[in-house]
Amino acid sequence: MRIALQDFQKCCGLAVALILLALWVSIPVAAQSTYTSQLTGVVSDASGAVIPGAKVTLTDEATNIALTSVSNGTGIYLFTGLRPGTYKIRAEAPNLTPQEHKALRLAVSQQATLNFTLTTSTVLETVTVSDQAPLLDTGDASLGTDVTNEYVRDIPLSNRSMFGLVFLSGGVTETAGQGTQDSYPAGTNFVSNGQRNATAEIRVDGALTSAPEQGEGATTNTYYQPSVEIVQEFKVENNSFSSEYGNNGGTVVNIVLKEGGNRLHGSGWWFGQRSALDANEFFRNGNGIPKPDHARDQYGFSLGGPIQKDKTFFFVDFEALRQNDPLNIDALVPTALERTGDFRNPDGLKPVFNPFDAEDGVRADFTTPNVIDAGLIDTIGQKLINLYPLPTDPNAPFGQNNFHKAILNKTTGRQFDIKVDHHFSNSNRLSGRYSNLHAANDIATIFGDGDFNDGLSSTTDVHNAAIEENWSPNSNIVWTNRFALDRAVSPVTEDYPKLDTVFDQPGDAILGLANHLSRFPTIQMDENRTSLFNQCCTDTTFAHTLYSYSSSLSWARGRQIWKIGGEQRLFFNNFFQPGNPTGIFQFTQGVTEQIVGDGNTDQGNAFASLLLGYGDNDGSSLDTSGPVANKSKETAFYFQDDWKVTSKLTVNLGLRYEWSTPYSERNNVIQFSNFGGDSGIAVPINIVDPNGSVVLLNRTGNLAGTTEFPTSSRRNIPVDRNNWAPRAGFAYALSSNTVVRGGAGIYYGLNVATNYQTPSPAFGNSNPILFSKDDFATRSATLANPFPDGYAAPQGDTYGKLAMWGYNNNNTLATTPARNAEIYQWNIGVQHLFPGGITIGADYSGSQSRHLPFSSGSRTGNLNFLPSPIRKQIVADFNDCELAPPPGGCESPSTVLNELVDNPFVSLFNGPEAIFNEPSSIYNNAQIPRINLLRPFPQFDGQFSGLTALAASASYNSLQVRFQKRPSHYVSFEGNYTYAKAIDDSSSGANSFITDALSSGRRPQEPDNIRAERSISANDATHRMVLATILSVPVGRGLLVGHDMNRVLDTIVGGWSIATILTLQSGTPIHIGMDSARLADGRQRPDVTCPQVSSGVSYHQAAVNLVHGESEGLSVFNEACFADPGSQVAGNSPRYFSNLRTDGVHNLDLSLSKEITIREGMKLQLRGEFFNFTNTPRFGLPGIAFGGSDFGQVTGTLNSPRRMQFGLRFQF
Repeated sequence: MRIALQDFQKCCGLAVALILLALWVSIPVAAQSTYTSQLTGVVSDASGAVIPGAKVTLTDEATNIALTSVSNGTGIYLFTGLRPGTYKIRAEAPNLTPQEHKALRLAVSQQATLNFTLTTSTVLETVTVSDQAPLLDTGDASLGTDVTNEYVRDIPLSNRSMFGLVFLSGGVTETAGQGTQDSYPAGTNFVSNGQRNATAEIRVDGALTSAPEQGEGATTNTYYQPSVEIVQEFKVENNSFSSEYGNNGGTVVNIVLKEGGNRLHGSGWWFGQRSALDANEFFRNGNGIPKPDHARDQYGFSLGGPIQKDKTFFFVDFEALRQNDPLNIDALVPTALERTGDFRNPDGLKPVFNPFDAEDGVRADFTTPNVIDAGLIDTIGQKLINLYPLPTDPNAPFGQNNFHKAILNKTTGRQFDIKVDHHFSNSNRLSGRYSNLHAANDIATIFGDGDFNDGLSSTTDVHNAAIEENWSPNSNIVWTNRFALDRAVSPVTEDYPKLDTVFDQPGDAILGLANHLSRFPTIQMDENRTSLFNQCCTDTTFAHTLYSYSSSLSWARGRQIWKIGGEQRLFFNNFFQPGNPTGIFQFTQGVTEQIVGDGNTDQGNAFASLLLGYGDNDGSSLDTSGPVANKSKETAFYFQDDWKVTSKLTVNLGLRYEWSTPYSERNNVIQFSNFGGDSGIAVPINIVDPNGSVVLLNRTGNLAGTTEFPTSSRRNIPVDRNNWAPRAGFAYALSSNTVVRGGAGIYYGLNVATNYQTPSPAFGNSNPILFSKDDFATRSATLANPFPDGYAAPQGDTYGKLAMWGYNNNNTLATTPARNAEIYQWNIGVQHLFPGGITIGADYSGSQSRHLPFSSGSRTGNLNFLPSPIRKQIVADFNDCELAPPPGGCESPSTVLNELVDNPFVSLFNGPEAIFNEPSSIYNNAQIPRINLLRPFPQFDGQFSGLTALAASASYNSLQVRFQKRPSHYVSFEGNYTYAKAIDDSSSGANSFITDALSSGRRPQEPDNIRAERSISANDATHRMVLATILSVPVGRGLLVGHDMNRVLDTIVGGWSIATILTLQSGTPIHIGMDSARLADGRQRPDVTCPQVSSGVSYHQAAVNLVHGESEGLSVFNEACFADPGSQVAGNSPRYFSNLRTDGVHNLDLSLSKEITIREGMKLQLRGEFFNFTNTPRFGLPGIAFGGSDFGQVTGTLNSPRRMQFGLRFQF
């Protein structure tokens, strides 16, 4: 015993030393051996007495690699670190009959138990058991769903995306408004056990392939998705209580790839889609619009086999994609006459007036009414308007789309995987994999308009690699080391015309810009007129690199398995999205309407404004921004003890410690907000409400709120080092067919400060282009000279701690720690194996989460918001007047807040004592809005923010029933039913991926009253059932019907099968916002005046009524139950309504296949797949802005109409 203990101490010391060396010295990174399986059991004789020293041999049926274990003094044998697959196992002891089980299947991360009872016999023939039944989960308490190769291969998958099968798992629902098909963030955009969407972790053969979503912190996505043909199986693990897991929301998708064996095997396939076989979308069909063209082809091959028999194996695959989708452009372009300045039309609509000839705010006609004088036409404006194509329908009614063209949106891709496994011995295995993906999307340029996204080309190149070594010096010790790399590069470019080509001289000479870019600026049009050359997301450069490394040592001693390990991840993110580096020029009808500022949409024309070269101040600017290069790190250590207390009871105890090192930035373009920092400058502010009755604010002393910049010794925000995560679970076998399991544990979510995609505010700016400085009495800026007063470069650290004074300081970092979200999970349940190989489990699963990030749909880390007491005092003084105005009229609270008052900061920005040289700041003016001075940090024109607020909480409670039948008697199924309730303060993560027509659903109504945000979660789905079924028709040669059928007839009528996946789900809650919100620094919600908020009209009926042009029954909401709460008053409606829900999910996907046996071991399969087989529309979110013309109306669908996919698959 003493020697064993010394050996253990040496092993632990060596393991810890190597882990520390790997983590801190040379290798950046992390991953665990969590995808492997474990098999244990007790060997006993017929009397029940345990048999020490029994030899148990486990053989991989594909590779013939055999492992041996000897039962210990309590009769227990153990195999750990096993790849999921099919095995045969044999137990033998002297003078007893050996027993062997064949076709024993071990699933991903399974901890299985198989006991042996050896009997006495005079003839020692082996007792063999074949067709092993599914094994119960007797080793731990984790919840999860195994998706076997049968389902990966045969279930219809839209676009052959394996991530669609994630929704087979209990507790997994779609992200609100996103649908069940995989969407961005790729691979992780689902909600699991009440946690935020896009917080799961994706692992391939244990190697991490999901990384922080570029620029958004605590969410994840994956760029590498293995082909369906190389996936052996996978498991969605939620509520897993092993301490090996961390840095996620508690859900891990473990994917296991196929590997080679001693026999050469492979496949080839083609799957195609053609629009001629598809149904039309509900509204397109109802409005007589034909369905769009669509063509998709996906094809490839896979091949695996031995390099050296029983030693070295390979598996490779290749897949290519070709897809063409039409982009139907319907646009309004200038006519041939309008290009010359002639805006007359037969009906006299939209007259235009001369902005250069106005008196007392009234503009005169041109010399010839509605015809721009030739001398007023701007040279640059003329060339710009000539870039529009001529109308394809010159006779279209005035103001309606007159240009129609269909172009192709081309998508191509190819990917391959190379995997090699080498066994130095039965106790030492080395595995390596390299995966490569290239995808491209290209659309020809017509307008470069943001509505059509034409003219953009994007590519994505992914390199994903992993290497793993497993060394087992004896049957009780396994040491696993893994290194993984994930590299993604995805640039976006535009194919717009170049300025110097169009104007025959350098672009910066044309626009007066100093950035020397030859790309066209954005020419933005209002109303329904088509814009040109939108720069949003063009010239984007994105690249990330994720290194991960892990090391774990497992040691089985007696009834316990101890595991100690560590992991580290190092994430590099490079991102550049320049915004509008050559400017955005906004042209509106207002410039050519008759009365300046009247907003008369029956007058004026944006095309006329362009021809005049006279833009609008609102929306015209030039952006300056630079690239970012972030680096962050995640580190963890853990200890796990799996203790088989008795033959029936297993206890799992674990402890994990992890911490996140927030991102630093290589280019030093970040800043930290210090909310308590002393500025050293006193600006006395005394604000009395306009009635003179109440002092709203009396501020003296130095202003608080400063900025800190990185130094050589401090390059990131403080680290949260309090992340201790204990885990505990148990599994108790009530009988050979029934097990009770339960557990609880603490998780910590991925840190919000893993990366960000833009420089801090001081290192970028947006210079407004002011076409007029006197309410359009005269023109200032021109297209030839957009900055007559000069262009302000970003200030950087010029002003030190006073950075961003006079501007909106919408920063993303602060001097406070980036606290990780705390997630407490628990479950308890029972699982039973019924006759026929049917397993049913029922579990109660719950969670409580704290310190979750509020959505960054707006800067919820902003502390510069109007305090509620001040706002309410203004409301008390003025709202009554607004509701019942006296004869002389009165001001509304909103008017009072935005009214201009004397600027106490003006001397700091303008004059001999000025310390700031920022001509574009409104703090140069003698007056600024009153609300600026009433906020806590009045030196900033808008926000003063840091990290997204980490103050949200959530709770989740559910009943989850899981049912499974492995293939037998021609049928198998896998499914679950979940009854759940989710409540939270904020439903989306650090990024705002919840589909919501208003961002108000993602932002607090009153930032200082977070309690009022608590409501049913946007992702709440009360009922959800998913059932996947595979039915082999028992007709054909060797089957129930036609057992002796001849081969020719069997080729026709035999080998048919049907596979389906049925999804039924309740709708998710709806948020109601305001069409015209009037609440400073918050997102106003309406008042609810009666309980019957639903109109009783179904989604389907409302949609039918809309298509048929009915005037009644169009809204699914009861508008009479909602009211405007008034100016600067918070509404009483909840953030989300539990009794107003979206349309639910009622979807059936079906596959019909015919398998033809060419010869033994060689098969050809023909498949027809139908997605949304019943063509049931799932209607989209209705209009949710109270006061809007479409309030409650259903105008679109969320799912696709029935789509067909045909396939041909050859397997040998």
